[in-house]
Amino acid sequence: MELTAAAGEARELEARGLAKAYRRRRGEVHVFSGLDFALARGEAVAIVGPSGAGKSTLLNLLGGLDWPTHGQVLHRGLPLPKRGDALAAWRCRSLGFVFQFHFLLPDFTAIENILLPARMAGRLDAAARERARGLLEALGLLPRADHLPGELSGGEQQRVAVARAFINRPAVVLADEPFGNLDRNKGEELSGLLFDLRRRDGTALVIVTHDRSLAAKADRVLLLSEGQLGPAPAEKGAL
Repeated sequence: MELTAAAGEARELEARGLAKAYRRRRGEVHVFSGLDFALARGEAVAIVGPSGAGKSTLLNLLGGLDWPTHGQVLHRGLPLPKRGDALAAWRCRSLGFVFQFHFLLPDFTAIENILLPARMAGRLDAAARERARGLLEALGLLPRADHLPGELSGGEQQRVAVARAFINRPAVVLADEPFGNLDRNKGEELSGLLFDLRRRDGTALVIVTHDRSLAAKADRVLLLSEGQLGPAPAEKGAL
């Protein structure tokens, strides 16, 4: 299994010589250094590894939510915009995020939460509303469109979060332990829906998970351990 996208494939997202260190009272803590990664357009990659290995840190760097100590992240061959409005606009336009906790706005209905990225991108129109309803239908939530998050189950809330990630037809969706708060059956069902959506839209996906059965749905599985990113051994179960 290859570490990076195959030569000649169009690179959707790429990290070159990525390093991240945090300052502590007793010196710097290095998460990883010299890390390379490439994601092809439309590809799904799972990143597994032990807790504390830096998986979420890597995802945050790829999404421009954090900044590397050294190295750079590129989208379609161009470095990410610098911090500020340009970076926020790029994230809104090009990325979707799914986190372990849904982070829904409690006073917004399900469909209003889904439409939030479209609103932020200035795309809140009839087409966006139609797409939001289509995503709700695909996820089995259309009858719950006007319910507040507090009126939804945990699994339903996370479905709304998944739909929100796809509303702007992003080039890439980054998912960080997206089903870690759900039981196995609900997680398995929602993971199938997530992969169905990304195939339907041709969206590239990077998913961080401890669950090898979820990781196995991806095109490639990479292991992040002791600061190194490499092909994961073919094992089943949780890591």
